[in-house]
Amino acid sequence: MTPTGFIVILVIALLLSFVFRSQRGRTSRPTGGARSSHGARSTSSAHRTGPPPANLGVPREHPAYQAALRLEAAVPEGLEARVKDRVLGREPGMYELEWQWRWFELKRYFLLCGVLRSVPMYSEKVDDVWHELLMFTREYDQFCKSFCGSLIHHAPHGPGGQPEAGERAWFDWAYGELFVPYAASERLWSAFYRTPMPASRMDEFIELSDEELAARRFNGRAGDAYADLGDVIGYLMHRGRTLSREARQGDEASRVRYREEYRRPRHDGWSDTMMMTGVMSGLFFTSSLAPDDQFQREMDEAREHEREEQYGSYNGGYAGDDSRDDRDDGFGGGGDGDSSDGGNSDWGGGSSGGDSGGNSSGSDGGSGGGSSCGGGSSCGSSCGGSS
Repeated sequence: MTPTGFIVILVIALLLSFVFRSQRGRTSRPTGGARSSHGARSTSSAHRTGPPPANLGVPREHPAYQAALRLEAAVPEGLEARVKDRVLGREPGMYELEWQWRWFELKRYFLLCGVLRSVPMYSEKVDDVWHELLMFTREYDQFCKSFCGSLIHHAPHGPGGQPEAGERAWFDWAYGELFVPYAASERLWSAFYRTPMPASRMDEFIELSDEELAARRFNGRAGDAYADLGDVIGYLMHRGRTLSREARQGDEASRVRYREEYRRPRHDGWSDTMMMTGVMSGLFFTSSLAPDDQFQREMDEAREHEREEQYGSYNGGYAGDDSRDDRDDGFGGGGDGDSSDGGNSDWGGGSSGGDSGGNSSGSDGGSGGGSSCGGGSSCGSSCGGSS
């Protein structure tokens, strides 16, 4: 064989070896970070956040359980899918799990509207879903009247307006009494238990009659019309009165008991979840009367302990669980929705979008948009009452 022929054979052999190695690398390459045929991004952290629980996550033995069931049943068939289409039209990069949690938290918000006189909206992301829901005027009206008897009004604050600081404490307390605040919940509402409960609110619980308290702070009209909402209001009033009296008495034994309550192991079936609702309330009320630095320290400790206690018991995580990366906020790769640019990174409460309710175009939905809710942190709402 001539030297030239040998060189040609060597070059061909090298080329074949290179092609073979390239093909083998393609078939054996790990799939983490790759996209499926419909665009969904698969990540090594998939399912770090699980889907929302059924029935708004309210335990069966909780006084709010029946109201949660009825709220779910009041949502017209097919409405969620139609609202979802509108939201994804504006945010095509949203993951399926993120949508599920936004819709889930909006329904939790509506349950709060059914029992409280007015409820500020502290999540821009949840409020955006509400704006799109308002486009379906007939279905929205049907849902509201079926659930609480009157329209749940979307009422933006005036320019530069913000709810009182005590309103956030009131929201956190009521939310925590009815629901488990999962990590996915906190990503949407921002951190819970950061604002002390005003002493004046505790005094209302102690000094006002049931009728006076219901008229000032609760949705008495809905409670009178629907027994399950009335039960929830009664439960919240009883809890508020008990917590306020013990906090005002300054009983050190009570303070120690509340500090230990959230540390107590929970291993008795259904009450694991039941104990998670309202478990922070006692310490929240008593610490609210302490100096601000002590309040922040005690609540941070309690939230951290709850995070460790509940971590891993449900994929939604407990509020304060920050086990997510900056790319997908814990929602990436967990659903079947597609994404072109990952999830959203803005999970704090902020100014709401617009009040879309006044210019909707019927049940088939109109174009989105509307005026800003003002420079405050929220829009407000109440079920059949003024906000």
